[in-house]
Amino acid sequence: MKPSSQDQHGDLQVLRPIGRLLLLTQLFALLLVAGGGSLLYQGARDFYRANLWVEHTQQVLDEIDTLRISLLRGGLAIRNYALSPQPETLNQVRDSNRAALEGAERLQALVSESPEQAERAFVLKAEAAEVVGWTRSILVIAERDGLQALQASLRFRARQDSAKDLRHALAAMEASERTLLDQRSKERAAEYRRLQWMAGVAALLLATFLIWSTGYAAVLFRRGHASIGDLRSTADRDPLTGLFNRRALEHKFARLADAALTVVAFDLDDFKPVNDAHGHHGGDEVLRTIAQRLTRECRDDDLIARVGGDEFVVVLTGVSQEDTATQVCQRLGDAIAEPIALGEQRVRVGASLGFSTSLGGTKLSDLIAAADAAAYEEKRRKKALPPAQRLTLVKKSQQNP
Repeated sequence: MKPSSQDQHGDLQVLRPIGRLLLLTQLFALLLVAGGGSLLYQGARDFYRANLWVEHTQQVLDEIDTLRISLLRGGLAIRNYALSPQPETLNQVRDSNRAALEGAERLQALVSESPEQAERAFVLKAEAAEVVGWTRSILVIAERDGLQALQASLRFRARQDSAKDLRHALAAMEASERTLLDQRSKERAAEYRRLQWMAGVAALLLATFLIWSTGYAAVLFRRGHASIGDLRSTADRDPLTGLFNRRALEHKFARLADAALTVVAFDLDDFKPVNDAHGHHGGDEVLRTIAQRLTRECRDDDLIARVGGDEFVVVLTGVSQEDTATQVCQRLGDAIAEPIALGEQRVRVGASLGFSTSLGGTKLSDLIAAADAAAYEEKRRKKALPPAQRLTLVKKSQQNP
C-alpha cells in the first residue's frame, strides 16, 4: 500500500532538519577546506620561501668556502713547487686559479639581489682576480727564471701580505651571510611553527564540528524515528474523532479478510440540520460523541472507522451470523439515538445501519458496498414512514458466501 500524502508530508517534516544538518555540514566542510586550505597553502608557501632563503644562504657560504679553499690550494701548490719542482704541481696551480675565478663569478651571481653583499662580492672578485694574476706571473717567473727567482718573489709577496684585503673581504662577506643565515633560520622556524599551529587549529575545528554534527545527527535521527512512528500512528486516525480512517481500515482489514466477520456501514440521519443550527463546532461535538459511543459499544478487536463526513464503518470480528449482527446493530443504533448535549440544548441524531456478513475471502470494498446498499434501503424505508413511526431500524444485506 502506497503511503498517503499526509505520511509523505510528515516524513518530510521530520527529515527536513536532518537535511539541513547535512547541508550545513557540507557547507562548513567546504568553507573549512577552502579557507583552511588557503591558509595552509599560504603558510606552506611562506615556509617553502623561507626554506629556499636558508638554502640560498648556505649555498653562498659554500661558495665562499670553495673560493677560499681554491685560493689556498693555489698558494700551497706554488710553495710546494718552490720546494720540489714538479710539472704536475704547476697544473694544480692553474686548476686552483680557474676554480677560484669561477667561484667568484658564481658568488657574485648568488648575491646580486642584495646591494650590500653584491658590493662585497665585486670587491672579492677583484681581489681574487689580483691574487690569481699574481700566481700566474709567479708561474711565468718559475718557468722562465728558475727556482731562485720564484723563491725571491714568494718572499717579497709574503712580506707585502698582498692577500690581506682578500682575507678581509672573505671574512666580512662570510660574517654577513652567517648573520643572515641565523635570521633566516629563525624565520623558517617561525613559519614552520605557524604552519603547525594553523594545521592544528584546522584539525581541531574539523574534529569539533564532526563530533558535534555526529552527536546532533544521532539526536535528530532518534527524534525523527520517534516522530515518524508517531506520524504514522496518527496518520491512521481521524483527527476529529480518533477513530480509524479509511486508509487504516483497509490496512487492518487485510489481516482479517480470510476470517468470519460482519461489516456495518451507516451515515447519520438528521445530522445536517444539527450542523446548520449549531455550526461546525456543534457538528464536530456530535461526531465526537458518536465515536465515543461506538467505541463503548464495540469490542477491542472490532474496527471502527470514520470514512466520510458523517459516514462510519464498523467491522465486527468473528461475527458472521445474521441474528448476532442484527442485535449488535440494534444496540449501536440505540446508542447513537441517545440525546447529545450541546451547551444548554440537547439534540438527537439517528442512523440507518446496514450490514453485510462474510465467512472470509470477500473484499472490503464489496462488503462496504453491500452494507451501504442495505443502509440506503433502510434510510429510504424510514423516510416513507410517518414521522411518529420513524425509529432506528436495522437492515441486513444479502449474506455473502
